[in-house]
Amino acid sequence: MDVAQAVEAIKARLSLREVVGRYVALKPAGKGRWKGLCPFHQEKTPSFYVDEDKGLFHCFGCKAGGDLFAFVERMEGLDFRGALERLAEEAGIALAPLGGAGPRRELLDLLKAAQAYFQENLQTHPEALAYLRARGLSEESVARFGLGYAPPKGDGLLTFLAQKGFTPEEGLKAGVLAEKEGRPYDRLRGRITFPIKDALGRIVAFTGRALGEETPKYLNTPETPLFRKREVLFAYPEAKEAMREKRRAIVVEGLFDAIALHQMGFPETVAVLGSGLSEAQAALLKKAEVLEVYLAFDADEAGQRATLQSLDLEVARRFLFFAVRLPAKDPGELLLAAGGPALFQKALEEALPEVEFRFREAAQGLDLSRPEAKRKVLERLAPRMLSPEPFDPVAERLKAVAITELGLRPKALEDYLEALARKGRKAAPPPAPPKPLPQNRTLLLELDVMALALSAPEEAFAETVRFIADRVWPPEGSLLGEFLESAQKDPRRDHLRRVLGKKEAGGLLFERLLLAPALEDPKRKEVLEKALARLREAYYTERLEEVKALLKERATTELLKEYQELRAAIEAERRLYRGP
Repeated sequence: MDVAQAVEAIKARLSLREVVGRYVALKPAGKGRWKGLCPFHQEKTPSFYVDEDKGLFHCFGCKAGGDLFAFVERMEGLDFRGALERLAEEAGIALAPLGGAGPRRELLDLLKAAQAYFQENLQTHPEALAYLRARGLSEESVARFGLGYAPPKGDGLLTFLAQKGFTPEEGLKAGVLAEKEGRPYDRLRGRITFPIKDALGRIVAFTGRALGEETPKYLNTPETPLFRKREVLFAYPEAKEAMREKRRAIVVEGLFDAIALHQMGFPETVAVLGSGLSEAQAALLKKAEVLEVYLAFDADEAGQRATLQSLDLEVARRFLFFAVRLPAKDPGELLLAAGGPALFQKALEEALPEVEFRFREAAQGLDLSRPEAKRKVLERLAPRMLSPEPFDPVAERLKAVAITELGLRPKALEDYLEALARKGRKAAPPPAPPKPLPQNRTLLLELDVMALALSAPEEAFAETVRFIADRVWPPEGSLLGEFLESAQKDPRRDHLRRVLGKKEAGGLLFERLLLAPALEDPKRKEVLEKALARLREAYYTERLEEVKALLKERATTELLKEYQELRAAIEAERRLYRGP
């Protein structure tokens, strides 16, 4: 079964209302419709609607909208393939391999088998269980996060995998086996194991922690086709629901730290697998609808560097950041401390907002009464003050703090930043001019036409697209032009709904789709003819305004003729949709 067939089969087997109903309390709102509080933004009055017959959801507040797959993508922080796999499994539908999915499936199965081996060994090695108890971890936490143990024996996992039908080559490719002088052996030995999961909750790698002071203390399995350590967050699947509910994430460095904070009552905690957040990891937080990010990295120099690195990410400007000053070396130590949860809660409440943290770090160890120290602070803060955004609250607040704390005149600071900006502009090529957006009314009329087309039955969709293409000629770069071109290449209605739903105007489109009446031929074509007449009138009106402006510069015969023709065309279109 290919992807298109799988999509249709999944929609036939799964109810959109039932899937949405797992996340949203829905109440009837008319025939085939339900409403509830939108899960994608805070609201008190329901503006979120589900139309079971059309297979669509839409929020009239935040403009989120789409089909079953779009809902799962957004709620679970998945891409389309991830949502497809999740829903296919629920619907009991086997997917065809896509781009090497066969070998990937084998690696996932092997890693699942390795996890069973590690968990089994944890229960038979008292020293490993004692170590976890000494770290303060409960049995529930150990089970929830799937902790295991890799025994010291060098070929235990190798033998176990062979018994399960996996080859050494597959174990090497998955990263759980290593090789020396042509002989495979267990990569992790004598270590507590942490399964590393992707956004779907599938095990893609392992981290091993030595029981004693062996080096390295932590050992990751290598990067593979399944695993890039800067693209995953430890505990993300376990924290996703809490992050979405609280609209915040607590980010720590250590895997034990993340588990400890979950155990202490902070289930929105995730851990990085390296130093600081990466762009891909921050994007995962955004998919979980996170607004506030609390960085609780270790209270040492490396931890502070990791915090600053995280703040400098391009995607970081979409969050409100706070730097947590820990009352211990790391969050994991609080699990063993008296009143640990209260201490961490206090640290969250006293966390420094991004601006204050940046200024404190920039001024660290400097005597601000000295001019050269002030200059040094400015040099460190200037890159963040020079924001490309029209209005950047962090940049503006940084300027205000610098003026107050360094005793600067506002004009002097602006002149300093402008000089830096000019220097940067000289070094960089000029940006391409922005592509003009369509006129508002024209865009809305285009969306009306597209909504009517996308509301047609699947079997009538291709014919409806041809009907539109024969009667309207959208200008280059218009959304309708892109729609018609895509639809004629791949006339799958649901596919186009998903593609268009991700556009800037996607929310408005789904609003119209939800409100569009169910029409049969010939009524659908009659309504469509009138919508096309309104749209052609809008196109002609836009051109008429351009011609008027040109006539002011030079009144040529050709322009005068075009002016008259456009006026006549506009009147003709009005008669079509108004009637004689």
